[in-house]
Parts: sequence; C-alpha cells; structure tokens
Amino acid sequence: MTLKSTVRKMMLGACVISSLTACSKSENSTATASDSESVHPATKTYQIGSDMTFPPFESMDNDKPVGFDIDVARKIFEKSGDQVNFVDTRFSNLISGLDAKKFDLVFSGLYITPERLKKVDMVPYYMTREALISIADATYQPKVRDELCGKTIGSQKGTLFPEQLHQISQENCVSKGKPAIVVREFETSPQAVQALLAKAVDAHYDDLSVAKSTVEKLKGRVVISSTDSFFPILGGIAVRKGDKETYDKLQHGLDEMKKSGEYTALIEKYNLQPLTDADIEKYMPK
Repeated sequence: MTLKSTVRKMMLGACVISSLTACSKSENSTATASDSESVHPATKTYQIGSDMTFPPFESMDNDKPVGFDIDVARKIFEKSGDQVNFVDTRFSNLISGLDAKKFDLVFSGLYITPERLKKVDMVPYYMTREALISIADATYQPKVRDELCGKTIGSQKGTLFPEQLHQISQENCVSKGKPAIVVREFETSPQAVQALLAKAVDAHYDDLSVAKSTVEKLKGRVVISSTDSFFPILGGIAVRKGDKETYDKLQHGLDEMKKSGEYTALIEKYNLQPLTDADIEKYMPK
C-alpha cells in the first residue's frame, strides 16, 4: 500500500467518525429539548375581565388589583403554571366584553342565572345573598321586603339587583296596592353608597359581602339593616360557551384549592360564605 492511499483511508475514517459523532450530538440535543418542553409546557397569560369597584371581591389598592376574586384567580392559574392579567371593566360590559373576546374569562362576583347560562358557561365558586344598607342614624331602617314600598332604593347598574328590586316591587308592593319601589341605578356600588350618604336614596341594595365591606370601610356611618335573606344565589366564573379547556382548568384549580385548604382560608379572610356541594345541587340553575 502506498503512502498516498494510506493517508486517503485515514482521512475517510476520520470523516466517518466525525459524522457519527455529529449525529449522536444532534440526537441527544433533540431529546433534551423534547424533555424540557414536557417538563415546562408552554404557558399562557389569561386576560380576566373584572369590575374593580366591588370590594371585597375586587378593587384597586395602590394601583394593584386586590380582593377575593384576585387571590382565587391567581391561585388557580399558579397551579397550571399560567399567568393572569386583570382588565378593569364596568360590570354592565363584562359579558359583552367576554363575547367580543376582549378577555378570556370574567371573574367579578358574577351571579349564576338561567339567562346568563344561555350566553356563557359558569363555574360556581361562592354562595351569597343580598342586603340593605342604610344610614346609621336614620329613622328609616328597612328590614324586610314590604318596608321598601314607596322608597327610593339604590343599586348597581348591570347587576341583578335592579331586576330583583323590580320583582320585589311587583310582588310585595304593587300587587298589594302599595306604592312601587323607585329603583335608582348607579354605574358602580361606591357611587350608589355616595348617593345614600347624600340622602339621594333611602337605602342601598347590594351583595351581603360587599355590604359588610362598605360598613367596615365607612366606620359605622352606615349599617346593614335588613334581616331578609332576599335571593340566595351562587356566584360563578364565566367563560365563553364551549371553552372546555378554560372551564376544566378553572374547575380543577378550585378542586385543588379546596383539598389543600387554600379556598377555606380565603373565604375566612374575606368573611364570605363557603360553597358546598349541597348549595350547588340546590341553587345551580337546571
């Protein structure tokens, strides 16, 4: 064998070894990337519609969203490794904004009703009822439905409260020959409370938990005067119809929070009523 042919064979062998080594590195690199993707799946930032004027469910504190809904949403999406961004929107625009895809879900103390379930899917996450707030030293301290007849009652626009007041007016006042309730609607709950303090309304009708928060914040200037439970109802997280992925993620996150005790801790922190399976069975619209 000549020196030239020997050198040629050595160069060929080196190329083969180099090629095999390159293939081995490429395969290992691909496997590593695949393993990384399975361990750290792609995350998503969920846009959440919420009316930030509704404490203790959601409000702004030093330009940061705070409240029960905020904490629950963060806990749920922490468990799936996703991020959240809260979009402050007035209550009357929440469902339409969801439908227009301005956000991925609505987390805003939203009551579950048959009418809303025709437009969106909803995951129940708390139980509540309504209350009446009156000025602490006022002579008018309404306790039950019949005492609202002929009075001007404030409520938040876009919620169920105006509709409920009109129902009470028809069933407990007009049908009995008593004067109807005058229902005044305000863009936000705090605006309705300001109208009460200014004596532009006789009382304010709101969610019980919100009423408790208002009484605490105003340090005794107003009180919860009602003893009627009015309309016990479930609160729900709304997603677009057929969005099973988001719905299942929310339900799974809530279930995990209940198992860990995180849900109970937040219910107690915000002085809310916990949700039970019996509540869902009784009050979830069929």
